[in-house]
Amino acid sequence: MSTLLWSSDYNVNITAIDDEHKLLVSIIDDIAHSMQYHSSLQQQLINESLHRLSNCIHTHFETEERLLLFNNYPEFTQHKDEHTKLLARMDNFVQRFKADDWTFNENMLLYLKDWLVRHIILYDCKFGHYYHEKELINHFA
Repeated sequence: MSTLLWSSDYNVNITAIDDEHKLLVSIIDDIAHSMQYHSSLQQQLINESLHRLSNCIHTHFETEERLLLFNNYPEFTQHKDEHTKLLARMDNFVQRFKADDWTFNENMLLYLKDWLVRHIILYDCKFGHYYHEKELINHFA
């Protein structure tokens, strides 16, 4: 089972955001490791990790959105809309997994990995650049 490892490419260079991203990567990695176990233990471990992942994503998006608003990020609406879509998908994902006849597979794991990495690189790093440029401008103003 392939794991998701933290890469410096994912750094937004905002400590609170990077730390939360690292936690999300760790939880997805826990899910990958849980897939090596047999069905009932696997189901239990994955269920616990998905629940934890969902809670952490909700908290993380709240943190990000406060930071975006506080910094008057011009693309706040688009970023928040992406969060809303991702939360709906994640909630659906967790609910589908909890159904008795649904099992977790490699494709679902790849979806979680891809979703997180894409969101960080396409949205969060863009905000990170904006944030640091704004800080630099304010420093010299």
